[in-house]
Amino acid sequence: MQVGPETCLSARLAIYRDGEPEPKVEEVQGTGPEELIHRLCTATQRVIRDQGTVLPQPAVKALIENLVHARFQSPTVSVLDGGRTVRVADHGPGIVDKLRALEPGYSSAGEAERRFIAGVGAGLAVAAKQAEESGGRLEISDNLGGGTVVTIEFAATGRDLGLGLGRPHPTRHLRSYPDAARPSELSDNGKRVLLLLAELGGSGLTTICDELRIPPDAARSELDSLGRLGLMDPTNQSHLLLTPAGLKYLDGIFVE
Repeated sequence: MQVGPETCLSARLAIYRDGEPEPKVEEVQGTGPEELIHRLCTATQRVIRDQGTVLPQPAVKALIENLVHARFQSPTVSVLDGGRTVRVADHGPGIVDKLRALEPGYSSAGEAERRFIAGVGAGLAVAAKQAEESGGRLEISDNLGGGTVVTIEFAATGRDLGLGLGRPHPTRHLRSYPDAARPSELSDNGKRVLLLLAELGGSGLTTICDELRIPPDAARSELDSLGRLGLMDPTNQSHLLLTPAGLKYLDGIFVE
C-alpha cells in the first residue's frame, strides 16, 4: 500500500466502557498520514478525558504514530479500563525485534516515515518510560493474522502523578525550573530537538544535527532556548538531557 499526503485513510476507534457488552466504534478519517494521526490523537484524547482520566499525550501519540510503519493497514485504536489503557492494532508487516523497538534511540523509520512523524520515530521508548513511572507497562505483541498490537497501561494517570509526565532522575541535582513553558515559546525546530532528546534519552550536538538535518549554529540556538526555558540540563554539554520540566513540556506540544 502506497501512502502519500493525498491518500484517504481511516481508522477505527473502539471505546470500551464498564457495564457495556460491546464497545462503541467510531471511524476517524484523514487525508494523508499527518491528518489522520492528528485527528486520531485528538479523538483518542477526547475519549480518555471524557472518562475522567489524563494520560501523557506524547505516549498516546507515539502509539498512534507507530501506524506509519504499518502503512495504516486496518488500524484500530481501543480505549479501555476507564481510559487507563490504550491499545493500537494493525495488520502491517509486524515488529520482529520487539525488545529493540523499545530501546531509546532505536527506530526503523526511513525517509518516507519521517515526513509524517516528529523526532526520529523512536517514541515508543518514551511512552514505555512514562508508563513504567506510573507503575504501568507498554507491551508489543503480534496481531492475529499478522501485524502488531501495542498496548500501554497506566497504573496512575496524569492527575494521580501530579505532573502528567515522569519524575526527576534521583541522581540529578538540578535547580528549580518553571513548571512548564508555553508550547508557543519554542520554534518547530526547538520542539523537534526536545522530542529527539526525549526519544534518545539524551544526546550530543553532532547527533542532533545529523538526525534532524539542521546546521550546528541552528541547533545551538535551539538548545540555548531550551536552556533559557529550563527545559534542558546545562551541566553536561557532551550529553544533553531534559529536565523534569522538559519532560512535562512534552505533554503540551501536541495541544496547540
